[in-house]
Formats: sequence, structure tokens, C-alpha cells
Amino acid sequence: MNHRIECQCGALQGELSETNRAVRGVCYCKDCRAYSNFLGKKSEIHDELGGAEFVATQSRYVTFARGAENLACVSLSEKGALRWYAKCCNTAIGNTARDWKLPYVGLVHSCLKAEPAAYERSFPRIQMRVSPESAHAKPPGMGLGNMFTLMTLIPRIMKGRLNGSYKTTPFFTTGTPVVDVKELSPAERETAYSGV
Repeated sequence: MNHRIECQCGALQGELSETNRAVRGVCYCKDCRAYSNFLGKKSEIHDELGGAEFVATQSRYVTFARGAENLACVSLSEKGALRWYAKCCNTAIGNTARDWKLPYVGLVHSCLKAEPAAYERSFPRIQMRVSPESAHAKPPGMGLGNMFTLMTLIPRIMKGRLNGSYKTTPFFTTGTPVVDVKELSPAERETAYSGV
């Protein structure tokens, strides 16, 4: 099954394939909240506990059919994750590692919910919760769910590294990000992290 990717203004459009291989989760870390603060989208991305839903998958399953020139990238620090967004309307797209040989992308729900009913069909349940200790209040427990989910997700990512499929990605060209990465200045970081 495929699922549509679209920024809020519709200028950037694409598709996520192999949705059955994706994992739906929630991240409560302060970095994700700083990222949404930078974009000015905190209330649209995060729930009342400070969590942001994401769909974890391999980069090779993501394609952009229209508006790829609107793709932009920011990093909260010199060695931080690469956080991709649509600069036309500041819609969060997803996070990748700096090393393109780790073919992981965590797609933020804001680019997947153009059709909420389709989102629920494609990704019917929360399968993991990340950094629950940073939530504003205690989130629902997952029991052993996180461990089982990671045991299926991590081998898929590692296989992509070993078999060379990591080279199929819309985010990198021969190891280099497809756009210049904006690294936040100390003042911008302070603003982004304020109130997280």
C-alpha cells in the first residue's frame, strides 16, 4: 500500500510506499519540540503531552513527485540529526541521520495527514514511544512493545546499509544532502528550545 506525502500548502507532494514495513510511533524528546518551535508549528505537531507522531521507515520508500525544490533542511546542532521540511509553508517532513548509509527516515505526521482516514488505514496503531521521560506527563505504557518493534525495525535499516539500497533516497546525492543544511546559531537554538 502507498500513502500520500504532502505539505500543508500542497506545493510539495510525494508518496511513501511499502507502508506495511513502516512503524508508527510518538517521540517526546525536547529536540523534536525545538524543531517544531523553529518551524512555528508546535501546536500542529505536538500533543498535550509534548509528543509528536512519526512514521519510521527506510528512505528508499520515499519519493517526491512535485515541488522537491521546496525541500529544506535544518540541524539543531553541528552533529545533530537532519530535519527536513517544506520551506514553502514550514511543514515538517521528517528526520534522517547525517550518515546516508543509515537509511532511516522518521516522517512527521504533519506531512501524512492530508486525509486523516487514510492515515489511520495506513498506520492503524501506535507501535512505539520514544523518550517518554521527556513528556510533559507520563504517556501510556508500551510494555514490551517498544523492544519488539525495534527488533523488527533495526534489522531492516541495517539490511539497507549492507545491500546498498541506502543509495536510493530523495534526501542525499552520493552522501551529500540534496540541499544546504542550515545549522542553528546559538541565538536561534536558544529561541527554539525556549519553553520546550
